[in-house]
Amino acid sequence: MCKDELTSEELFLKEGDHSAKLPLVDVHDSVMKAIGLGNDRLMMEHTSQLQAGNTPDIMQSMEPAVEAERYRKRKLRRHVGRWAAALILIAVLGGSYSLFVDSPRQAAKFQYEVLPYQPLVVTEEGGKVVRSNRPVHLSEEKIPQRQQSKEEKLLSEKYLEAYNAVEKLLLPEEFASYVLRQEKAGGEPPMIGVVNRAMSFKDYSSYAAKAKKYKAPDLKQPEYMPEGYVFDQAWIIPYFEIKEKELLALTGGIKLEGGYRVPWRKEPLGSINFDNSRLSYKKGQTIVNISVKRLKEKTGIAESLMWTKNTIMENILVNGTQLIYMDHSKNGEVKLGYKYKLVWADPEKNVLYDLTTSPESSLTKEEVIHIAAGMMN
Repeated sequence: MCKDELTSEELFLKEGDHSAKLPLVDVHDSVMKAIGLGNDRLMMEHTSQLQAGNTPDIMQSMEPAVEAERYRKRKLRRHVGRWAAALILIAVLGGSYSLFVDSPRQAAKFQYEVLPYQPLVVTEEGGKVVRSNRPVHLSEEKIPQRQQSKEEKLLSEKYLEAYNAVEKLLLPEEFASYVLRQEKAGGEPPMIGVVNRAMSFKDYSSYAAKAKKYKAPDLKQPEYMPEGYVFDQAWIIPYFEIKEKELLALTGGIKLEGGYRVPWRKEPLGSINFDNSRLSYKKGQTIVNISVKRLKEKTGIAESLMWTKNTIMENILVNGTQLIYMDHSKNGEVKLGYKYKLVWADPEKNVLYDLTTSPESSLTKEEVIHIAAGMMN
């Protein structure tokens, strides 16, 4: 619908929303009646598919064209306070509200509902994702910088040398654990390490094939990505439990200068868990990261989210799935490394999803929710 076809109330509400950079709001008849608009409310019509070259506007008047013309002439001048009153009254009547968003280029419009924050149930056994008990803040106590001793510096260098020596003996997609120990009596206690390299992929099809091979959690590409964002990289992050007693019992191994030896062993593939995957999309220097992981804790607190006093936290209901939305754009002194963060789950598959945008991202709240919505279908 073009601007000239809107009634004065519709035009006023729409321009008010645009001036405040707010999405369109679907309010109930009772709300519109309370602010003096009677039954002449806006109707948001949902369509499952947009026709190419004929993208409909979300807002459509319920009045016939002739009656709308007469109504515009009668109601040409409305008091400006009604738009603000509508938003205030929505908050008074409920605390949650529904928004309809349209993306003409890539996907059909979608609806989401904003709810007050509450812990998110993420497993069938009742496990929850919660925010930490207290916000993260900078400590006023200054921690003195401690310089490494010569012995500590040498041990750090040998630990890195041991890692590199073991890694050179491994083929791609092989993993190992090792022990760094001094051969002389009375030396430093042994140090345990792992070579647990993440698998990275420059195209999605390669990632998908490996994810299927190693039975990693399914992380499909989102159906919607904002204009300019392209696939950059994918990762599968392996993990295995260290069998400390077995490892410390190993003998022989790689000999390093300075009286150090590195016993090591290749970990069998059957002991490796491929429970974490991640996709990355970039536009210039801005990044959208999407990750998935299998949940180890199925009851109690499955994960605790860090937040600060400046972090906005809400729950969002979209496509029948509830998620936690975190806005850290006003990050203040504490940097959490993202602007937006969305967390949701698939309890049947026992997996948790996480979407973050880099701090400098210009994406809007609606856009990041739309990305997540495109992964829930």
